[in-house]
Amino acid sequence: MANPWQNTEQVLQAFIDEKFLVGCGLQIYQNGEKIFDRCQCSSTADGKTPMTASTLLHLYSMTKNFTCAGAMTLYEKGLFDLDDPIAEYLPEFAHPAVCISDDIRDVVPAERPITIRQLFSMQSGLTYWTFPGLPHLGPVEEALTELVAEIGRKVQDGMPNTLEQFVKDIASMPLCFQPGDHWRYGLSLTVIGRLCEVLSGMTIGEFLRKTIWEPLGMTNSCFSTALKGDEAVAELMIDAACGVAAGKNPPKEAYPAGRTDVFGYRGSFLQGPDFGIELPCGGMISTMDDMSRLFAMFAGKGQLNDVRILKEETIDLMRTNQLSAHNLREFAQDANKGFGYGLGYRVFRDAEEAGFSLPKGSFGWDGAAGCYGIASPETGISFVFIEQSIPHHIVQTIPRIVRAVNADLRS
Repeated sequence: MANPWQNTEQVLQAFIDEKFLVGCGLQIYQNGEKIFDRCQCSSTADGKTPMTASTLLHLYSMTKNFTCAGAMTLYEKGLFDLDDPIAEYLPEFAHPAVCISDDIRDVVPAERPITIRQLFSMQSGLTYWTFPGLPHLGPVEEALTELVAEIGRKVQDGMPNTLEQFVKDIASMPLCFQPGDHWRYGLSLTVIGRLCEVLSGMTIGEFLRKTIWEPLGMTNSCFSTALKGDEAVAELMIDAACGVAAGKNPPKEAYPAGRTDVFGYRGSFLQGPDFGIELPCGGMISTMDDMSRLFAMFAGKGQLNDVRILKEETIDLMRTNQLSAHNLREFAQDANKGFGYGLGYRVFRDAEEAGFSLPKGSFGWDGAAGCYGIASPETGISFVFIEQSIPHHIVQTIPRIVRAVNADLRS
């Protein structure tokens, strides 16, 4: 009997054979049922620990998928409107300023308030700090990089930190542009996570546990702050040049056999999980099994089997493009080609631009270590792909996976 998943399995194996990845996995759901489940090779540099569907993984920005879904349960309850100014709920944003030159002190008042919609759609003017090996983008990024480095040092010295304080620190920084004028990937969804805390009266971790993780049966999802130290999380495969730029000097035995361009790293490597807080934009630990249940719920129009998390109309709103033509051009680069951007999710719109075909309206997001999820409510199909590499390989892996899965589903 012919193997119905021959193309998909060959692509996953090719990632290993080509020494492209040390380990990876893919899980596919259709109409609430798991139809494909495969992991390849190792979750550690020494090759001794297999990658499995229950391997604990650093999600980084895959966390955003959970935060946005949780926030939309509060939207459904009427606790906020998308066009509300965030300052109505977080007064530290009452007087935003915008940096207008290379001098961080050269600012003007924002022409309009930051809205919740702009936060969801990354049009708020908030940015990220600079990551290891990447150039600084401007004075705000440089100042933010210094701020988070100082936060990290204080936390390492035993000083407490909270999401409330971190968001106040964010609010003290100038914006990169007038709210709504551009698309810029940044800390916007961290603010959405804090909004969840204020409206729910719970920490973001407790809130996601009660609204998303437990109802969907996600037994191995948490924020990194909840790890007790004895749980084995997959090693990150770090590009050697990136590691040197970050000041890491790995021992020789940390390199996978036959590869001197990457090394295995235990820990989070990237700033964020080290802030001592439940970071809503990038602090979760989870597994392929757990993440797949979230995306199966998305593909089920807000429901997985007999558990409904969100209404169908809310799912449709989440995957509606929020960007103007100008801002869409800023967004639709690299892994985002062929996609628009909704309320925290890339939304498929054009196969020719993307280089692969998905049903229009398919939506999801990814993380810095290469985990990627996409869901199609039109077909009921979703998939989650996992790897643990920095930088990730999404531009290379996802088109090949999608084409292989499409070929197998047609056969």
